[in-house]
Amino acid sequence: MKIGDFEINIPDPPLRGAHCIANLKPWINVGNVGQIVLRRLGRMYSAERIGQIERPGKYYDFTRYRPEIQLRNELRSVRVPNTSIRVARRAQGPDLVLLQLLEPHAFAEDYNDSILEILTALKVTRYVQIGGMYDSVPHSRPLPVTGTARGWDPPPDFGGVKLGGSRYQGPTSMTSQISERARNELELETLSLMVHLPLYLKLDDDFAGSARILRILSEIYGFTQELPEIEMGGKQYEQVDPAMTDNPALRDMVERFEREVDSERVDENPGVPLDSSVERISLPPEIEQFLSEIARSDDGEESDSDSGSRSD
Repeated sequence: MKIGDFEINIPDPPLRGAHCIANLKPWINVGNVGQIVLRRLGRMYSAERIGQIERPGKYYDFTRYRPEIQLRNELRSVRVPNTSIRVARRAQGPDLVLLQLLEPHAFAEDYNDSILEILTALKVTRYVQIGGMYDSVPHSRPLPVTGTARGWDPPPDFGGVKLGGSRYQGPTSMTSQISERARNELELETLSLMVHLPLYLKLDDDFAGSARILRILSEIYGFTQELPEIEMGGKQYEQVDPAMTDNPALRDMVERFEREVDSERVDENPGVPLDSSVERISLPPEIEQFLSEIARSDDGEESDSDSGSRSD
């Protein structure tokens, strides 16, 4: 069935009170947090792919999101970047629609319209957006999660999430309209969850951040918290401490972040943006210089491939 610009196989029987959990690449997918969460949920509930954009070239510049050649059982194929939709049926509670959004380069208004048509066709009742952003937080403290909830009341202090309105102003993605329109036009319940990751760690896959989001979702959807991402994330962050011993600048920066976080907890001052957009963080000049040196070192080791080329 054609819905907007998507080719969709509508589930039969229909989904029960479906909730959509969405992640946007590459805008708010720092550390692949959202992608890892969707992958875990898909495996947990044996999710089934039901659709994608029929002609993705309308929305994507394939010189920026590169198609990839794959070999499976000696068969050669080309994987084209796309937005994918999967559904997960659950024994109890709402079924899930797992939506991996790939940010469009063109015709963003049509793209948003198509997503809203799909939410309507699948009778989605809640739209949840997840992701990660860099912030001046230490790896040695629980990772903060901020967000907003509209149209419903989450459990009090669920997962320690700081919920509230955003005062962010600045660049964003056109797909930010999806959540707003889902609430205002479709009258869906909405929730955003943004985990804040240490800006001095540039992990391709940040499992600690992913585990933080999964634990919060487990409080909502009642699945187990015995997840491999928790152990994997702990092992990743444990590797930072030995590096601090040999790097005084890194140690001083982490200690500064620890003091700031501990002070905020005492003062109950949120002090972080609650929007899916990333706010510029103001840091002392010596820390800015240190981070710039890390970035230059990383750039010299990375390949020339586009970091946003993978589609799922």
